[in-house]
Amino acid sequence: MAELLKIDRLSKTFPGQAALIEVDLEIDAGEVHALVGQNGSGKSTLIKVLAGYHQPDPGATASIADHPLTLGDAHAAAAAGIRFVHQDLGLVGSISTIENLALTAGYRTGRGGRILWKEEVGRAREAMATLGLDDLDVKAPVDSLSAAQKTGVAIARALMGWDGSTRLLVLDEPTATLPGQDVARLFEVIRRLKSTGVSILYVSHHLDEVFALADRVTILRDARRVATVPVGDLDHSGLIELIVGHQIEESTASVMSRSTDPLLDVVGLAGGNVESLDLHVQPGEIVGLAGITGSGREHALALISGQIPRTDGEVKVGERSVASSAPAEALKSGIAFVTSDRAIRGTVGPMSVRENLTLCDLSPYVIGHRLRHTPEKADTRTWIGRLSIKTSSSEAGIGSLSGGNQQKVMFSKALRLAPRVLLLDEPTQGIDVGAKDQIHSLVDEAAANGVAVVVASTDTDELVRLCHRVVVLVEGRVAAELTGSQITAKSIEQIQLQTTQRMS
Repeated sequence: MAELLKIDRLSKTFPGQAALIEVDLEIDAGEVHALVGQNGSGKSTLIKVLAGYHQPDPGATASIADHPLTLGDAHAAAAAGIRFVHQDLGLVGSISTIENLALTAGYRTGRGGRILWKEEVGRAREAMATLGLDDLDVKAPVDSLSAAQKTGVAIARALMGWDGSTRLLVLDEPTATLPGQDVARLFEVIRRLKSTGVSILYVSHHLDEVFALADRVTILRDARRVATVPVGDLDHSGLIELIVGHQIEESTASVMSRSTDPLLDVVGLAGGNVESLDLHVQPGEIVGLAGITGSGREHALALISGQIPRTDGEVKVGERSVASSAPAEALKSGIAFVTSDRAIRGTVGPMSVRENLTLCDLSPYVIGHRLRHTPEKADTRTWIGRLSIKTSSSEAGIGSLSGGNQQKVMFSKALRLAPRVLLLDEPTQGIDVGAKDQIHSLVDEAAANGVAVVVASTDTDELVRLCHRVVVLVEGRVAAELTGSQITAKSIEQIQLQTTQRMS
């Protein structure tokens, strides 16, 4: 297979930190090439250098189809036929697919500069059909589309204007927010692109996706390339060992007897996509919420914690009722909530790591209306060490951290409150396998200390690993409850599929 992209001795140094150290990367024509590594290993930096966002250190060279490529130059990357779909997609939700595609390709115009809307509709439909998304309504606002359809629009936009010459598509965590059924559809799109000769650099923390899609995988660890290996030469445990540098033993949650009174009581909860939910969680119990998008799974924890208003139902922690739409009241009652929306609701972009981590409760550091920063900084450093958060300092801006390390800051913020109830919405979304294992251990530890934990997740393997019980939601109601040996990825997925089909 002919080599398409070749990068030699790529290094990138930030003040006080080497993000990449003499990394080599080779991608063949028509290949799906996976790039994996722990948070902070250098994946995002490599992509940003390739995209022209960062300038590399002197000494790096690159070529595409045997033609020199200037790294750190966005125009050179675009001219070489390299396109990028970033994790946040960069779509404008209030306008249509037609208009989002035109943001890149421009509009076709006729006499007097009038937009030829009929041609624009046809072009958009053709672009989406090429990706197997013939049923997508190109006139509808992008916000009304499914997660997989939005990803398809972003891919179509990236491909607009390609002339069939050199092609490389970089997909950065494309399934980070996709439910299972949408992941399968995206895989079809990727395989269709590969069949047309497009090369794909696929960045993901989901190792099952690497084995399902990739021809080869490059592993980064501590800013260096560890190996590039044909996927067929690896198994799951072998890839994990290359990523983290040691083996991680798999475990599952123990069976728990239900012998004490619930600590969290939810009765008749309604609001958002939730029609009616009863949930009773004991101290020390970990309960999972599963369900496809629209099932209520994505709104349940925000309703319980007062982040969005409930239309009916009662939430109690012990004997204390929690008012609707009252996050501060939920916090006082002992509920800590980790949102899945890291960028918008989980972190405050202009603030530092320290400010984000301590924001929910500054009382331990206040004396006479004066905030004492010395103990605040000391506590922050303790949590940075405990969760192995990769940051130059506690005063670094939260935006300077990788997505996975921002997620760990959010988790630290919740645990620091010593909650009685811990609500985790997609707790390891965008986190590498090593950090995921670490956070799972912290969830186990919280439960062992008597915290009632509820985990809402589209990652069925995560639910199997953590939960004593799993409640499956369909169309806003409980469709099934699994315990003990009943909790398997297959059983959760089958219930979601079969019950959805039966109710449709």
